Amino acid sequence: MSIFFEGDLMNKCKFTVEIFCIVILAALSALNYAIFIFPNQFAPAGLDGLCTMFQDVTGINIGYTSLIINIPLLVIASIKLHSNFAVKNIAFIISFSITSAVIDNFDLSSFHFYTETSTSVVLAPVAAGVIRGIIYAGTLALGGASGGIDIIAVLIRKKYPHFNLMNIIFGINMFVALCSYFVYGNELVPVVCGIIYFYITSQTSTHIQVSKKENAKIEIITQHYENLCQEITKKLRLSATVIHSHGAYSKNNNKMVVCITQKNQLPLVKELLNQFPDAVYFVSTVNESNAHSY
Repeated sequence: MSIFFEGDLMNKCKFTVEIFCIVILAALSALNYAIFIFPNQFAPAGLDGLCTMFQDVTGINIGYTSLIINIPLLVIASIKLHSNFAVKNIAFIISFSITSAVIDNFDLSSFHFYTETSTSVVLAPVAAGVIRGIIYAGTLALGGASGGIDIIAVLIRKKYPHFNLMNIIFGINMFVALCSYFVYGNELVPVVCGIIYFYITSQTSTHIQVSKKENAKIEIITQHYENLCQEITKKLRLSATVIHSHGAYSKNNNKMVVCITQKNQLPLVKELLNQFPDAVYFVSTVNESNAHSY
């Protein structure tokens, strides 16, 4: 019984920490908008892009419109989706909205990043996209999302698993970028900036998520596989698997040692293999694994 309560307490503490981190990421997202996007007058991706354009036209802060638009989506998410996911979305949206509304009362002009020349016009969407991509990847890693189009995407995936959601998201973002042409004085520059922002955000987020999951698989053939396994487990604290192998040309029965490791440990593994002159090894990338050191 005590183990049950300890585990339950740990889960609650973990969930609380995740919510806190999501709140911080949402606040940073609001600052990213205020410093890089608003001063340079282009619309970011998703529903927040529409809110940004609405702010430029009416002067109503994005914090209010974002909250109003997301309220019905959050209600649906609370009903249709996992409760933890819905709570984390609510935390992100509320934190983003409150921060956006609060910082609107302060003069941040000294922090604004302007791109007034033709040679620097892309710097703002690139910088904002990188920051947003990092925030987005962090939010996803914590089991949440940033509301808006993310909730719509998850709801569509739940109802139509065969749909390609990336195409849907891309289509919506392109629509937002094209709409910005009419909002920002029939200029193509805001459209291009919006497309660059979306692309950089997507690429940064994807790179972080993929690189975090990528590991290296090393397949080693050696006559001294027992000693090698001992060295791998003792010095590198990695697990290893021994597989029976048969040479198609030599007809020899051999043993293959297979282990999974993080890519930053590869130099250590290769240094270890120098102790086994007969070793032949192959390195490949695995996108995701649940292998652990011990």
